[in-house]
Amino acid sequence: MVLIQGKKIILYGKTKTDYKDITLTAPVVDIDQEKQVLMAVNSKDSLGDVIERAKFKSGEENFQSDTIWYNFKTQRGLTKTTFTNSGEFFIITDKAKRIGDNTFFASNGIFTTCNLDDPHFGFRFNKIKVVNNKVAVSGPVHPEFERVPIPFYLPFGFFPMNKGRHSGLLPPQFTTNEKFGLGLEGLGYYKVLNDYIDVTLRTNIYSYGGWTASITPSYRKRYR
Repeated sequence: MVLIQGKKIILYGKTKTDYKDITLTAPVVDIDQEKQVLMAVNSKDSLGDVIERAKFKSGEENFQSDTIWYNFKTQRGLTKTTFTNSGEFFIITDKAKRIGDNTFFASNGIFTTCNLDDPHFGFRFNKIKVVNNKVAVSGPVHPEFERVPIPFYLPFGFFPMNKGRHSGLLPPQFTTNEKFGLGLEGLGYYKVLNDYIDVTLRTNIYSYGGWTASITPSYRKRYR
C-alpha cells in the first residue's frame, strides 16, 4: 500500500527490506519516506498470541522483536520485547535502544543460556549494555528459577561474550532435587592469570538454602 499524500509505504505479508548491510523481515512494515523512519511489527492470532516477530540483522547483530523502530538517517533504533543471542548466551528485554553498529542498551530483562522464549533460569537485570560478541555489562543482577527470584544479589554483572580463551562467567545448568529444591549447578567464573595459569571457581546454589563452592587452579606448559 502506497500513501502518496502521507509519503508512506505499508507492506503486509512476508516482507523483506534490505538497506546497506541491514536486512529486515516482518509481517507488517511501515516506511515513512519523509522522516526516513521504519516501523516493523509482529503478527498475532485471534487469541492475541504472537505468530511471527520482526527480525533484524546488521553485520554480526541479529535479533527479533515485537516492534522495531529504525531511523535510516541516524542508524539508531528502538525495539520492544526483544530476543537476541551472542554465542551460547541469550538476552530477552522489554525495551532496547541501538546506538551503534554492534552496541545497544536494554532495560528490564533476563540474561540466560536457555534458548526458550520463557527461560527456565537466568540473571534478572534492570539495565544492561551489550557489545555484540565482546561483552555485556549490567547493573545489579540476581538469579531466578521459573520466574521465582533467588535472594542472592550481585552489585553488577560482567559477561564476556567474545570467543577464544578469556576470563569470564561460566554458565550454569538448571536442576531439580527433592532434597535441595531448584538449583543452579556449575555457576562460576574462569580467570586467566597468564599464558600458563588459570583458575576456575564454581558454585551450586539451591532454592532451599543449600550451596557448595569449589576452586580449581591449573598450570599448563607445552614443550617443544
